[in-house]
Amino acid sequence: MRSAAGTRLPRLALWLAPMLLGCGSLAAAAETAAQPADPAAQAPEAADPPPPADATEPDKWKFATIGYLWAAGAHGETDVIGPAEPVGLDLSFGDVLDAFKFAFMGAAEARHGRVVILGDLTFIHLGVKKGIDIREQDFADAKLDSLTSEVTLVGGYRVADQGPVFVDLMAGGRLNWFKTTLELEGPNRSAEGEVKETWIDPLIAARVVAPLGGKWSSTVYGDVGGIVAGSDITWQIFGTVNYRIKPKMQLGAGWRAFKVHYDEGVFLYDVAQNGPVFVFRTEF
Repeated sequence: MRSAAGTRLPRLALWLAPMLLGCGSLAAAAETAAQPADPAAQAPEAADPPPPADATEPDKWKFATIGYLWAAGAHGETDVIGPAEPVGLDLSFGDVLDAFKFAFMGAAEARHGRVVILGDLTFIHLGVKKGIDIREQDFADAKLDSLTSEVTLVGGYRVADQGPVFVDLMAGGRLNWFKTTLELEGPNRSAEGEVKETWIDPLIAARVVAPLGGKWSSTVYGDVGGIVAGSDITWQIFGTVNYRIKPKMQLGAGWRAFKVHYDEGVFLYDVAQNGPVFVFRTEF
């Protein structure tokens, strides 16, 4: 069932140095390529892209910071003990809130002409006592303490930049760091294990930004990776509907789904997280 380290394909030179800056990924898009001479003839603003570039500064870098709240649950299985059966996870967002100790989520974007760089950083600390499916009858209680962090950085090229729809194709990597402690207790037997794991997943990614009329727009981002190195597979999809409240500020709401399947030694992490996401973006 588990893949040994020796069976993995060599880590490809293509994925060396996926810059690990921790700035954000999953946010909205960049600006339109040129501003029409007649403002009255301008197409409805795609709230997600920054305002059109100043024609006097065509080579200027554009930046955005993104704060977001992801109200996600978690479902799957994990194991850090080895001889014991993996435990199932069936955590609603309410269960996650009950287990919450600390979290940080943030993202950023940089663009220069058609060059696009996206980054994302999440750090979550949970102490879980319910929502754990114990699969061995010898155990009656379980406690899971989990610290997880993911730093994603992708960069690429805006292949469609004339509007009204913008398309970015990108590649990069995701640094994953996990520290997990699992305690299983029963009337006649107990078991405990702790694992620290760090690995990098190569990624390919795409983003599409489209206007919805007026100050409204939509953004869809997706990536997939692992497979040849790191995770057996990892993927995510992130979609929002956005409203521009000021020329350089917008709010968004939508849905994010994120899956990681990593199996190495005694550590198994096969978990999907999904739930609504709320975004606040500032451009400068």
